[in-house]
Amino acid sequence: VSISFSDKVTVDLSDKLVNLNFANPNKSTQDMVIQIVIRDQILVQSGKVTPGNKVTVLDLLNGAEKKLVPGGYEGKFIVLYYNTATGEKAVVNTEIPISITVQD
Repeated sequence: VSISFSDKVTVDLSDKLVNLNFANPNKSTQDMVIQIVIRDQILVQSGKVTPGNKVTVLDLLNGAEKKLVPGGYEGKFIVLYYNTATGEKAVVNTEIPISITVQD
């Protein structure tokens, strides 16, 4: 089952919102939590995204805007997997390189 996503992410510092496109496919057997990371700093973390749902806007974590200045960054999605029945976190994570644009 392949994850559907865009590798382009925009961070808007003025409203502390992150625009992304990440979907957990219908055929997935696991819930997913998406983190966006720049230089080992977690800037964003979603709640659980269940199969068939997608995320397009997330709030920056508290204080994350203070660590960013406008510009382009290389970052990554870190995808954490959870068993949909038990809620247990899977051992395996996925890291996906992304391009992040930060604007005021």
